[in-house]
Amino acid sequence: MSSQYTYINSALPKTFAPPRIERHRTLSTTELSDLIRLNDVAVEPAATGSIAERILSIFQHAEVHFGPDFIPANRAAWLERIEHFVGRGLPLEFVSMAFPYKVPNPLKTDRKAPDLGEALMLRRFKAVLDAVESVHAPGGRLTVLEEGILGRCQGVDPASIAAYRAGIADCVAIAAMPERQLTFHSLDDMVEKIPNFEARWLFEQERMRELWQQGDEAVVRAYDETVPPSKAAVPTVDFPPQVVAEAYDPAQTDSALRYPREYIDKIAHRKFFAYRSILALRDSTGYLHNLRPHALKLTVSPKPENLAVLPVNKWSGILPYHGVPVLHEDGRWQILYWGGLGDSLGPLEALHLAGDSDQAPIGYRVLG
Repeated sequence: MSSQYTYINSALPKTFAPPRIERHRTLSTTELSDLIRLNDVAVEPAATGSIAERILSIFQHAEVHFGPDFIPANRAAWLERIEHFVGRGLPLEFVSMAFPYKVPNPLKTDRKAPDLGEALMLRRFKAVLDAVESVHAPGGRLTVLEEGILGRCQGVDPASIAAYRAGIADCVAIAAMPERQLTFHSLDDMVEKIPNFEARWLFEQERMRELWQQGDEAVVRAYDETVPPSKAAVPTVDFPPQVVAEAYDPAQTDSALRYPREYIDKIAHRKFFAYRSILALRDSTGYLHNLRPHALKLTVSPKPENLAVLPVNKWSGILPYHGVPVLHEDGRWQILYWGGLGDSLGPLEALHLAGDSDQAPIGYRVLG
């Protein structure tokens, strides 16, 4: 489901049913790369129009765009922004906040490093960049803004964030994206690049909290849309998985669930102000423009000022960081919750990357 404030992942399973693994298979980077290409799509730009118009058409393609289509109402502005690069014969610069960490919820995933889900997402970005290059020879370059800093907004273990980052190189290799198309930049340097960062971040949080308490329409709307789905991203690894499943199920009335529910509610509440404030600070200080001047923002939260890009495919309602990738018998990849695979699927083959630092499977395949 789309929202201009956040990506709303599918509902969590109500019971803990981990995958039934019948066998394990270890594959090379090349073999895994071949497997994820089953999800590849051909994105064809419009056949007519100026170069800028044809590039803009890519973001309305059925295999790229999702959510409300804000492009028509802002068409002139988007063409002007694209022409900034095209008219100068430069590669288009894109930025996207992504690759934060594996959400520490035992229902969602059992890994800390990126898996084939992130590689599938990179392949979707590659389809967009390939389409750009097909009409504009200099092509385009995506800067993935690693969002590990957002773990500070909800208490994610720094070691988990570090383990995730350590696995990014393997993910990029599996996705087979050339250097001209992809680079990574950690938002951690906001702390150094933005003067007086810590105090200004605290100030923004308190200011936004006051606006919420005063009933500011925009802040209340963002809070009401963001907080409920964000509860599923609260670190819950300290609780038994079945307790976590029951805590998220409103039909469960056991008084023992009172504490985990209060914990989840309070962390999600605090996260809203910390997260929205760090984004406000990023934008108000010109941090992003200084990093990649005139870059076009790609997002999974459709909004007028960003270009929405389908993260994996049309039938996956879960972001890669929130679940695990499963290859079905018909060749379809899907992101699903690890803690629900035992109920929704039959026996599975666990796929591993040779030499992977994370011993958990990098993906799963349904066995016939």
